[in-house]
Amino acid sequence: MKKLLFVFSVASFLLIMFFFGNNREAERDLTLKGNSFIEGLKIVHKKDGSNIWTLYAKRADIIESKNKARLSDVAMTIEKKDMTIQAVKGLYDLESRDLTLEGRITAVAKDYTIIADSVEWDQSKEEIKTEGNVRVESKKFNVEGAGMEASSGEKVRILKDVKATFYH
Repeated sequence: MKKLLFVFSVASFLLIMFFFGNNREAERDLTLKGNSFIEGLKIVHKKDGSNIWTLYAKRADIIESKNKARLSDVAMTIEKKDMTIQAVKGLYDLESRDLTLEGRITAVAKDYTIIADSVEWDQSKEEIKTEGNVRVESKKFNVEGAGMEASSGEKVRILKDVKATFYH
């Protein structure tokens, strides 16, 4: 129901923008004001009736001209992997469902924790990447470096300046 309300809100806003499209001054005023936001955003992605991931944000500011939302206080759960991801802020593309998280990002799973500066998630390719610093911590090892690529096939690569410590 909330997702339907969100889609209705975005569609209503786009219709308003369409009607004011010929009046450049009104369009400029609407873009500058940027008063469209949602508090307590929750987006659930399902596949074959099962929840794949759920995205929560304390606030989502809609960027009118780009069909994107700036998120604050972001939390995401990936049910299949039993993982929770938290970030200070992010940017969500409403069309492609791509997500970029910024600030200190912490991903906590059962056996490990990943800490990163920023993360980009390409929904269509199911790939996560970052060029920033990354640290993977577990009871058996710690790995840190710069840059990371991860795919849905569970393959994770730290790209450069890799330092690893293994425990017995």
